[in-house]
Amino acid sequence: MDAILVTGGAGFVGLNVVEALLARGEHVVVFGREAALPDPAPARFAALPGSIEVIQGDVTDHAALRDVFSARRIGAVFPFAAITAGPQREAADPQRILDVNLGGVIATLQAARDAGTVRRVVLPSSAAVYGESAYAFQVLDEATTPPVPISLYGVTKYAVERAGLRLAGLFGLDAVAARIGATFGPWERDTGLRDTLSLHLAFAEAARRGEAAVLPPAPLPAYDWVYVRDLAAGLLALLDAKDPPHRVVNLASGEDWAPHYAACLDVLAARFPGFRWRHAEPGEAPGLRWNESRPRGVMAVARAADFGWRPRFDPASATADYAGWLANGDQGLR
Repeated sequence: MDAILVTGGAGFVGLNVVEALLARGEHVVVFGREAALPDPAPARFAALPGSIEVIQGDVTDHAALRDVFSARRIGAVFPFAAITAGPQREAADPQRILDVNLGGVIATLQAARDAGTVRRVVLPSSAAVYGESAYAFQVLDEATTPPVPISLYGVTKYAVERAGLRLAGLFGLDAVAARIGATFGPWERDTGLRDTLSLHLAFAEAARRGEAAVLPPAPLPAYDWVYVRDLAAGLLALLDAKDPPHRVVNLASGEDWAPHYAACLDVLAARFPGFRWRHAEPGEAPGLRWNESRPRGVMAVARAADFGWRPRFDPASATADYAGWLANGDQGLR
């Protein structure tokens, strides 16, 4: 059986992709900066039908990447190692961000070319490529909405799309770029590489502590979220497509979740006694980190549907599934 390589496989999205691959019996190779997956992933993943190998290394180490490919037969690659940097980190270490986010993908593609066994590469892009366009357009469409990335993260993700698809074509690799929407759910934690964590993680942390969550006054700005289990299924759909109908694909819910925050919080309140929530009074500061004050357009999902993928979870059912995961002992994740 050909192995599937996931660089950055111990990160938030990476762990969910690894879990989904193992659940269907794949052999997965995780390459990243940690020598082991975070608890409780090893025990959970051991119960799944697939097999896993964890290799410690850095995606900027070209020789180490070549060794990964030369020592085993790799059939597909998710080059997902990345730094999701905020402004302070951008100013302090821009070269490292570029080296990992773009250079690491290019190095992985070069190693895949040299191996000669890789049939599909799923490139990691992001909704961040839309940048300012996210506030100017009601629907963010892959073909018609201009990418105007603001952050270095968004800039590097757009570069991954363009350079990745170009090099894949030159190298004889079959690649698809996934523009990943705002994501939350199981395995999210502070790894030190994501400077902005999800709003739903803030909800969950408050619920687990039995604290009050104070939201900004209604109405809240529009925001398109996708549950990470749905996202992982979408990424596997891109992996499996025999003749991809598109090369750049939004993976998102395509819906504004802001009107459903109350339902999500009520689900958490039912699961975690003592948790309560309310909107802030006039002049009162919200008690949760709120990273977005402007309404954003929702992401078009017609291209994703052409791959046979649609999200299964709505806001309430996604929160219920996440709450069940948290209540099942996984809140000890570190």
